[in-house]
Amino acid sequence: MSRPPESRRSKFEWHAFTLIELLIVVAIIAILAAIAVPNFLEAQTRAKASRARNDVRQIGVALESYRTDGTAYPTMLEPGFAGGVAPLAGSDLKWWYVPNSLSTPIAYLTNADLRCPFGGDLPRQGDFPDAIWGRYSYENVAELASKVSDFPLLDGKYGPSADPLNRIGAWRVLCIGPDRAWNPMAPYDPTNGSVSGGNLLRSQRDPEGRGSEQW
Repeated sequence: MSRPPESRRSKFEWHAFTLIELLIVVAIIAILAAIAVPNFLEAQTRAKASRARNDVRQIGVALESYRTDGTAYPTMLEPGFAGGVAPLAGSDLKWWYVPNSLSTPIAYLTNADLRCPFGGDLPRQGDFPDAIWGRYSYENVAELASKVSDFPLLDGKYGPSADPLNRIGAWRVLCIGPDRAWNPMAPYDPTNGSVSGGNLLRSQRDPEGRGSEQW
């Protein structure tokens, strides 16, 4: 059987890529990835920050509804609580995080176990039960102010000279920021980039929690 002419053989033969062509394709893909990945991560961070702001707003509404129906804001205290921050041992301060009382027996929140999208108070995971350290942080300012005389550690922020009820209000809620470092005195501001320092804050007196910057 005779060989097919060159013009017919070309229909059955594959043209292989050269090494240079492959390198060019790889370089183009790398450039596109270098452009796309940071933009994708930025979008993720912005979405998480938006969710956190929405969550702390909802928690603030729930706190005010709780107070309207009762006589006070949810307590941070649980008598006999043996865990918590070591220097505050014996203070009964358990609910530094959104308390269960906001979801039961009346559901001011569908679920009190709301988790900050950037992570919870990870360094405190061994100090609090049932992983409540992963929730949004919560402060009942009047209760913390009442503990100052017995626990001087609280004086700088909640003592009379700090005037916490006028500066912060009756409560404060916060979530760790995109830098994943606890800095509860400073509000998150994305002006210098989406992974700027500071935490996502909300207090009774300020939707951005700016009044809590002073220590």
